[in-house]
Amino acid sequence: MQARYQHGNLTVRKRKKGPNVWQFRWIENGRPKSVLIGTVEKLPTQADAERAVEHQRIKINAQNPQQRFHAVTVEALVERYKSEEMPTRYATRVSYLSYLKRHIVPRWGTLVLGGVRPIDVEAWFKSLPLAPKTKAHIRSLMHLLFQCARRWEFTDTNPIDLVRQGARRLEIPRVLTPEEFSALLAHLKEPYRTMVLVAGCLGLRASEVVGLQWQDIDWDSLTVRIRRGVVHGREGDAKTEASEKPIPLDPDLAAEILRYKNGTTYVQPTDYVFAGDSGKPRWQETILADHIKPAARAAGIQGKVGWHTLRHYVPFLTMSSN
Repeated sequence: MQARYQHGNLTVRKRKKGPNVWQFRWIENGRPKSVLIGTVEKLPTQADAERAVEHQRIKINAQNPQQRFHAVTVEALVERYKSEEMPTRYATRVSYLSYLKRHIVPRWGTLVLGGVRPIDVEAWFKSLPLAPKTKAHIRSLMHLLFQCARRWEFTDTNPIDLVRQGARRLEIPRVLTPEEFSALLAHLKEPYRTMVLVAGCLGLRASEVVGLQWQDIDWDSLTVRIRRGVVHGREGDAKTEASEKPIPLDPDLAAEILRYKNGTTYVQPTDYVFAGDSGKPRWQETILADHIKPAARAAGIQGKVGWHTLRHYVPFLTMSSN
């Protein structure tokens, strides 16, 4: 006999202390089950609670053939993706959660999957005041969501397959001249001067600079290996396999790093090269706001200067800027 699709029972559970909560009940293997969804303060209406419980309803009916005939919303798909498929790499999780919360769910959350049309998604991308690369990242995440929906048999198609969104930059990236780079260095104190020097000359990401450890530098072969990235104090793997390939270290740059090492506290192999006072990694946003940008202004450098600006710098290794 085919099992009946379970809608479950969503009610408010009153408490003697604290706010009342929404409780969802259903039957599993002949036994009653329940879970608390959230407080009435967080979910003030029945509709709010229904949206919050939808991904739970989908899970308890996962093996029911009738699941395919019940409309699944984008928000419910997102909730299941967050609970089962979200990447473990911290930086990726932060980006994905931001895209979901700020863009995808507000625009598409209440629509059923079949209501997401390629033409509407393309029009939405055109209206977003975001860089093409950011839009391309959002498109990739939406495509991934619908691929999960296909695997979970919520839909037979992926409408994002037909959505066009390029990642080409609208503007040529800002590139510092050798004179500007030298002027920037002249207005930076340690460790920020050497950090900028390493970022500019090796083309490293900010997360790779703050995640660099002394054991990553091979002084004999004059190479650097990027084995990790650090974002908000959390260590993760290198972003790509290509990132882990040895990077040649110019002798002049090696001498600058060695000079910096001789004047710093944390010099053990597993210590961070640019460790903070506590020995822990520094935060890249703080470094940019409190040191790099003020130094750029003091040096009279016009235009936006950030970590990504340094990655585009073509070094001439004219480091006699002290």
